[in-house]
Amino acid sequence: MSPSTVGTKHCAMTSDIKTMCQVGADFYDGNMMKKKYVASALSAAPLVMFLSGCSMSDFSVDKFDESTEKSAQTSQAGVASELLPTWVPAGGTNVELVQRNTGSERIFVMDYDGQLPNDKCITVATAGKPSAAELKKAYASDPRTKNFDSEEISTTRTLEADWWPDDAEAKTTNLCGRFWVHQSGGKLYAFAPDNVETVKAVQKERSAA
Repeated sequence: MSPSTVGTKHCAMTSDIKTMCQVGADFYDGNMMKKKYVASALSAAPLVMFLSGCSMSDFSVDKFDESTEKSAQTSQAGVASELLPTWVPAGGTNVELVQRNTGSERIFVMDYDGQLPNDKCITVATAGKPSAAELKKAYASDPRTKNFDSEEISTTRTLEADWWPDDAEAKTTNLCGRFWVHQSGGKLYAFAPDNVETVKAVQKERSAA
């Protein structure tokens, strides 16, 4: 499985410097952003296009329901490459991940039967049903969700993989930042939900297909 780069097919790249077109594409790199930042980015698009020679198609999202599969041999390698979040413990192997191309949703699994870091993960009182207070605390600790209210983040998973159990979210025992986590059968499963609006857009596309 080879990683793919989102939104850059029309953009020229040098070996060392991103073009202005790539900067525009980076607005869709999976980071959650407040609407005011998105609006500012869009208002600057005409100038960026003029300076870079990029077309509007370089900045538009053709489809929300697209994802990319990635992998790593070890959790250490995954964290080092920023494929995995920093809370992921060392000692994991055979990492498989799927990420939403136009959002922040992630699911990943790895072989691991060790402990979760107590300083970075909290145990939920009721498995599969984290409370509003637990979600607020966990999301506030993650740089990608700290500026969001927990109500703005969906609890619905839209990504799928052969290795992901259908009921995995219902087995969540811990919140590690924005990730819903549980361990079973010598494996660690983690799910990071997307914002509500992106999930609605994905569901709308699927309904219209």
